[in-house]
Amino acid sequence: MAAHEARMIRGRILRILDFAYPEGLALTMIGLTLADMEYAVSPALVSGYIDYLEEKGYVETHEAKADELGLSRRIAKLTAKGKDLLEGNIAADPGVNLEAEH
Repeated sequence: MAAHEARMIRGRILRILDFAYPEGLALTMIGLTLADMEYAVSPALVSGYIDYLEEKGYVETHEAKADELGLSRRIAKLTAKGKDLLEGNIAADPGVNLEAEH
């Protein structure tokens, strides 16, 4: 995958999480939303993008478990730093394209 497309998708993920802010979204929902936007992403790719954004401090994740049902979901949530990046309150990040149009 081209680096340019990766930067675009990371920006889209932050925008998707901004709609849910201050709550989070399951990575599966993020993947479905990206697919609706016609990005070809797998669950592994979405997880990798989230890992990158988490390492940068723009998102945080946790596991939501329903032990009685045997279900577990990884939930991503926009952090205050991620919100500041989206609003232009901190310097732009070259690894995240917030101007991406698809």
